[in-house]
Amino acid sequence: MATKTEDGVAFEQGDYCYTPDPDVPSGWKLRITDTPGGKPDPAIVGAAAAALSPGGFRGNPVDIPAADRAAVVACVRRAWREANPDKAPAEMPDSLQTREGDADLHTAEPPVVEVQTADLPTEIEIRDLAKREIVLRIVPWGVLAQTQQGLEMFERGAFDGTVPGDVVLRMAHTDPPAGRGLWLEQRQDAAYMGFKVSRTQRGDEILALAADGVTRGASVGFAEVPGGTLMERSAGVATRRHRRVNLREVSTTWQPAYADAGVMEVRSAQEGTPMADGATAPDPQAAPAPAAAPATATLDLQPLNTAIDSIAQRFDSMATRLEQMEERQRSAIILPSIQNTQRPQPVDTGKWLQTALRLLSGERVPDLQLRELADLIVADNAGVVPDAFQTELIGEIDPNRPFLQTTRRLNTPQAGMSMVVPRIVTRPTVGIQVAEKDELTSTATEIDTASFDAVTKGGAGDISLQLLKRSDPSFLDLYLRLLAEAYAIDSEQEAVEALLSDDVTPGGTLDPEDLSLGQAWKNGATNTGLRRAPDTIWLSSEAVADFIDAKANGTNAPLYTQLQANFSAGNGVGGNISGLRAVYTPALDSTAVDVLVGPSRGFAWAEDGTFTLQVDVPAKAGRDVALVGILWFAPLYPAAFTTFTLA
Repeated sequence: MATKTEDGVAFEQGDYCYTPDPDVPSGWKLRITDTPGGKPDPAIVGAAAAALSPGGFRGNPVDIPAADRAAVVACVRRAWREANPDKAPAEMPDSLQTREGDADLHTAEPPVVEVQTADLPTEIEIRDLAKREIVLRIVPWGVLAQTQQGLEMFERGAFDGTVPGDVVLRMAHTDPPAGRGLWLEQRQDAAYMGFKVSRTQRGDEILALAADGVTRGASVGFAEVPGGTLMERSAGVATRRHRRVNLREVSTTWQPAYADAGVMEVRSAQEGTPMADGATAPDPQAAPAPAAAPATATLDLQPLNTAIDSIAQRFDSMATRLEQMEERQRSAIILPSIQNTQRPQPVDTGKWLQTALRLLSGERVPDLQLRELADLIVADNAGVVPDAFQTELIGEIDPNRPFLQTTRRLNTPQAGMSMVVPRIVTRPTVGIQVAEKDELTSTATEIDTASFDAVTKGGAGDISLQLLKRSDPSFLDLYLRLLAEAYAIDSEQEAVEALLSDDVTPGGTLDPEDLSLGQAWKNGATNTGLRRAPDTIWLSSEAVADFIDAKANGTNAPLYTQLQANFSAGNGVGGNISGLRAVYTPALDSTAVDVLVGPSRGFAWAEDGTFTLQVDVPAKAGRDVALVGILWFAPLYPAAFTTFTLA
């Protein structure tokens, strides 16, 4: 399977929205995932959406052929919705939205696997009752019709590549199918199709209803294909124009979309020569030649009449059974009694005694508990239900790690307490050969290693047996949650300090109302010599407050409305600032840095754990509990990160 390598990671075809040739990964564009085969990443999808805009991503618009652009935009739009489930459609980037008056609105999202139906001007012809063949005028060309998906029309050739035998015949788009296609012709005015009707109850119904003129039209079921449908706007109304679709089925219908659509003709085998299998169907619009004298012909409709009578008897039997069921339901109705017959729920004896002792000792018990037990004891004898503790804990801290979650995680080393990463010291060079046989430029390539030592984080406690067994909610569960919370906070803090203690680039002060991030961009692109441009801005609590409160001069309108509307303090990602993904990082609060700008893949980390260790201590009737994890922090390109303090 072909893959495309970016930053040392091999991505698959499904990680991109534009893959014109599955075997040529160099032509794949618009990646939407952060890891191979993963889910769409908000930041990467945002970059893809920016690349589709006229200004491009950081000034570089992506080049997509016009015929493929609609499908590509639809792919990025779906990825944006999956990556941002909590965002409203109005927050979708402009490049993924359709606006009134746009010159090019061919960006409708094609539901590739969703089968649509369209009732269009059609006609039906019973070709031969004896051979059970039916001819349908399924779709006219260039005719606007109002369908469930809105206004749409078909171009001639929309069914190119359709295999007639793969198209089934149904009635009112319901199963089971009752026939299969024999031939398909795309004529000047419309598409015509002949079907062989199965000798089943549903097939008999289709033939009988068409012969009697009950079903006078047809409806097609199809699936859109990438690049096959264009979204246009006519007189301010959106219209879908189908140039190529995947025809799945055709159904007869009793109510066509147009009043002039009707049954063309009903003919038996005696009225004309039956059409041979595979023969070209005659034009349904051609006027029949005048006959010299009508031939005496007898059409045997007895089999159809018998089938229709059988269907009618079944419906009559079903109606009788429904009436009987309704009568039984009515007779079984019982009017509720006015008296309160609800029995009090039994109270556990131990809890009852525990609450009673509390009341006898002078401890106040809520009146609600007294009323709940009024049927069991009287207030003078003191007995109530004990307090019900909730699993929600006041003072619990969010255990998310936004800085680690938005940087690069490496695979955990298989052994050892150090993580060794190869590092390029001297790179090869190329130059111009001035004259033939002159020596080419040659520079020795040197590669050494960078080592990052492991850090062990953990916490432990000695819990008594009484607290383990007699607590509700479980103290052990609460304690482990608190250990996980402390582990998350401490490991996040350690990661931030590991980066800031390295060779990061100071950027001075930053004023959200007069924002200037050009120096940070320059630092990321030039300091490392590797063009590690920044893509993320990490903010302390004070920085978040200043950006939210930043107002425009004169209008007093918020400068960062997207940040204000989307900011999520729990998970970190909160909109963007100057094209950079904004991440709320509480770990910055305890440092001298308020704002950190850099490439998210410039800092890497690995983690082994966490591990929960428990051992009983019989001598103390208790249990030792610990939570431990091993982490590695690797500032790969510290100089590409720029630090700021608030003005």
